[in-house]
Order: sequence, then structure tokens, then C-alpha cells
Amino acid sequence: MNIGLISINMYTHSLNFASVLHTYIFQEFLKDNGIDSTIIDYQPHYYNDYDLKHPLFYHIDHPNNDSEKQNELLKKWKALFYVREIRYEKFMKFINSNYKKTIEVYNAKILDEVELDFDCYICVTDVIWKNNKTGFDKGFFLSCKAMNGKKKIAYAASRGPSDGSYAYTPERQDEFLKNIKDFSFISVREKSFQDYIQKITGTKIPHVVDPVFLKDKSFYEELAIKPNRKNKFILVYLVMVNNKPIVKEAMEFAKIYGYEVIEISEVPENENYPKGTHHEIVYDIGIEEWLGYMIEAEYIFTNSFHACCFSIILHKQVYPGSRGGDKINSVLEMFGLSWRRTLPENKGISVNMKDIDYTKIQPFIEEYVKYSTSYILNAIKVVDEEIENERTISGNMK
Repeated sequence: MNIGLISINMYTHSLNFASVLHTYIFQEFLKDNGIDSTIIDYQPHYYNDYDLKHPLFYHIDHPNNDSEKQNELLKKWKALFYVREIRYEKFMKFINSNYKKTIEVYNAKILDEVELDFDCYICVTDVIWKNNKTGFDKGFFLSCKAMNGKKKIAYAASRGPSDGSYAYTPERQDEFLKNIKDFSFISVREKSFQDYIQKITGTKIPHVVDPVFLKDKSFYEELAIKPNRKNKFILVYLVMVNNKPIVKEAMEFAKIYGYEVIEISEVPENENYPKGTHHEIVYDIGIEEWLGYMIEAEYIFTNSFHACCFSIILHKQVYPGSRGGDKINSVLEMFGLSWRRTLPENKGISVNMKDIDYTKIQPFIEEYVKYSTSYILNAIKVVDEEIENERTISGNMK
């Protein structure tokens, strides 16, 4: 059986380390279990003509209507111009060295016009079923003509934020139901999404772990490139948008306990932080180095869902800050860590928090991984048997 994988990986408006990793990990997990797959090099419709290597050029060509915001964007991306190139090239090197993927780059329009040699498609995790301003992305729902009549599986699908402009309107809900009706198997990443689909379909939907949990701590330690740093440090990692309260919380924590603060955020800000503290921005790193900083950090302050996942896998003391949607809440609840949130209204709470006891957390990790592994491998096995049976019947009819 030829399996094609579609996921959010490289084509986002940020150089997100974990987006690249979760796709790679899922493919490696399948390989470990004797299952061959190919990643479809897919650009979602909302990527448009974004310049991931040079955001500065993109924002010059697509000016923001707010002049103050536009000046701020240009200033930030100009300052990061050369280190952004380095970061981008390291991302591409990792992908080209580790992915088994299509040579061609596809989008939904192209997938409506071509035929691909896959018997089964799996859409893999992250906010693939998000209600964007421009609507759902057909490719992530495996609804393009190239996928017609093929077997379809969704693993750890997410809708992202479910309120405000992202909420599924009645019209969107109807479209959603139409899009998922011919899936053989569907599993989701967030408990709230599980509840939602079960309510509108009356069908039991499994709640599984993100693919990054399908590999253990030792795998990531072997993959990582550790930083050569003399002093102990706190790591700050913020995705999509900067979150000043998280940085300030980390700086106050560092001031009290005498640590350095290393920030590797997508768009870091170097402001006037408390005197006597060390705040250093490290930007020109790749996937393996990102893991290395995660492993070597004494504490991690983040608004990233996947940074929380890796912190749990690596048994790190993590302080998850504010972020839209409930995906961070969902993974913390899964492992009994809801008490760990450090929100703006709880300023200074990190200083007095007890450490996470991972001897109590690890059994939950192993239980969820076992369940999720069993689910996806069984789904693939069932689909493979169905395809073979259909081929046998078709052959007998000739």
C-alpha cells in the first residue's frame, strides 16, 4: 500500500521547529513499524506567496494598512535578515536530509488537476482543520480530486482556536461534516475537538497524542545538537507572536535564582529587562540545535504547544504561558499538569511552584502512547486489508 502524508510542516508564516519535527517523527514511526510512506510537499492556501526565508521582502510587497504596525514589522525583519537566512537554510537542510517526500510542490488547485500514485492518504496533526478567514483547506481534508475514491485517515487532527472568527458557523459545520464523511478513521489531538465531533456525529472519536510522543526521550537526545554553554540557563521559546509577560516572568525567575536567559523565539524582542540579568537572543539555529537547547535548559518558559510536549517527553520543568485556543490546556490536562500554567493574571507564580515529579507523569505518557500507537497501526492495517480485498474482487471480475 502506498501512503501519502499531508501535514503542516514547512509552509507556515513562521519557522516553527516542531512543525517540521512532528511530520518527520510520524514518518519515522511508520518506518519503525514496517510501513512505507511519502510526505506530500503541500502548501496550504493561506500560505499564498509568503517569503519564509525573507519576511522583510514579503512585508515590503504586502504593506500593512496600519503604518505604525508596518514600520514595526519592517524594523524587526530587517534586524533579523541575515540570521533568518541561516535559520531557514538549516530548516531546509533538515527536511531535505530526513524527509522522504514528493519532488513536486502541490497545493489544493494542483491536486484537483493531477493524479497521484497513493492508495491511502493520512492527514497528520496540528491545526489542519482550522476555520481560517478564507475557509477550510481542501488538501488537509483530503478533499481534492487526486484523493477521490482513496482511503483516508486522520491522525491527531486539530481545529485550533474554536471561538471568535475561528468558530465553526452552522455553514462551516455542514461543510466540515461533508469533508469528513468518507474518512475510514478519524482521531483528534484535543479533548474539546473530540467532544465536538462526537456530539455532531454521534460517533466515537479517539483522543490521541501528538506524533512527537511516538518517539521517546532517547531518540531526541541522539538527534539533538547540544549548545556549548558554560552557565546554566532558562530557555524562552515563543511562537507566532511575542509574549512579553512570559519573557518578563522568566527574567524575574532568573534574577531570583541566578540563571541566564536564552531566548530562541520566532520574533524575539530585546527590551530593558531587570538590571543584573542576562538576556541573550539566539536565532541562527536549526531543528537539532533547538532540541539541544530544550535538553540543556534548566527551566523552559513558552507559549508553544509543541515545546510543552517536548518538555514533558524530556522531563523538563516547563512553565506554559498564555496562548490562544485550548491545545496547551489539553496536553497539560492529559498528563495531570493543568496546575502548571503561568498566566499574566498569576504574575510571579512560577517562583513558588513545586517541581514536576516525572516519576508520576511517565506512566501516563506510556499509557497514552500505547493507546495511540495501537489505534493508528490498527487503522492502517484495516485499510490495507480493505484495499487488498478490493483488488482481489476487482481481479476476479476481469
